[in-house]
Amino acid sequence: MAVLLPDRDLTAYVLAHPWTRDAHGTPVPPPPNTPPAPRGTWPGAAIEQADGSWTLRVDPRAWPLRAGDVLGDGTRTWTVTTALLKKVPGYGAADYIAVTAALNPPETP
Repeated sequence: MAVLLPDRDLTAYVLAHPWTRDAHGTPVPPPPNTPPAPRGTWPGAAIEQADGSWTLRVDPRAWPLRAGDVLGDGTRTWTVTTALLKKVPGYGAADYIAVTAALNPPETP
C-alpha cells in the first residue's frame, strides 16, 4: 500500500446540503456569488494528473465533502468533482477522503 503524505493544509468551503429543490424536484445550488464560510483546515495533499485533473487526499475530519464543494490551500482552490471516504480497517490514522477535483482559475481583483 502506498501512502500519500500531507504536503499542504486544505481548507474546506462546503455548500449547504441538501440543496433546495425547484418545482420539478431538481436540486438548485446556492447563488455562485455567495461563497460558503470555511468549515475547517486540515492536512492534505494534491497531485495534478496527466489529463489536467487533480487528485487530492483530505483528512477525514473534513467529511462529508460533495461535488461542488471547494478546497483551498491559500494559493489555489479546487472544486470537488467526487469525494469518497476511505477507511483502513484497524488503522484509523490511515483513513482519508479521496477527492477528484478541477483547479479553479485564479481570482482577479
